[in-house]
Amino acid sequence: MLPVVLSATAILGLITVSTVVIGGVLSAAERSSASTQMVADATSALSSTRAAYRVPRIALPSAPPASEVTVTGATFVFHEDAADLYALPDDTTEVVVVVAPDSKVGTTGETRGGFSQVVFANRVGWMKSDSLVTGRAISSVPCAAGSGIEKGLQPDTIRVHRAVCTIFPQITRFGGTGGGGEHASGRALDVMTKDIELGTAIANMARQHWRELGISQIIWQQHIWTAERGGDSWRPMKSRGSDTANHKDHVHLTTFGNAGSL
Repeated sequence: MLPVVLSATAILGLITVSTVVIGGVLSAAERSSASTQMVADATSALSSTRAAYRVPRIALPSAPPASEVTVTGATFVFHEDAADLYALPDDTTEVVVVVAPDSKVGTTGETRGGFSQVVFANRVGWMKSDSLVTGRAISSVPCAAGSGIEKGLQPDTIRVHRAVCTIFPQITRFGGTGGGGEHASGRALDVMTKDIELGTAIANMARQHWRELGISQIIWQQHIWTAERGGDSWRPMKSRGSDTANHKDHVHLTTFGNAGSL
């Protein structure tokens, strides 16, 4: 009997076996033995190829512990949807926890590529800035709860009311034209809240957007900020007696009248 030539090809796990017989015919046992050996050889070659192209595992960096960051403020998750807390400022990284709407989170002041670093439930991570109330775009759309409070208000004060009610729907009470001074002329709005974190978030939003809203002065927790001295940040005020007089139960917002651009 003349020699037999065998060949095998392995491509992406598909094995093609061909047998070429020269000058003779293989027995059933010989064919079975040859096929078994060819499959074994091809499988071994394929395994070696896969091993050569296997992508190594890469350990991704993780968020620092809460004890290693400094919380400098607070804000809230926007009321319309929950927010993912990512390990890194990248929405393809690990989601540390999903935070419910209206939840309060601590802020560090660090921002990166549309993300803000926050602390929630003793966990540090990054949220998309526009999922936080302080990162939302302000709006001049009329408030869903109604615009009765806007009667007699100046255009800037109406802008302020609509921006606050859109971003902070948990606020249900406002003070408009009642009283004297700036209120009587429609140039002031009181946002009623005793919640320090909520009030601070409102005051910071107003300060951040003072030009668009036409805000000239903000008073909250016995501290004042004015557009005229904006570089001075918040300044303490002397006590006027009651919590209301010291603006501890409401954020007071004074406007120019009609200088805003929103």
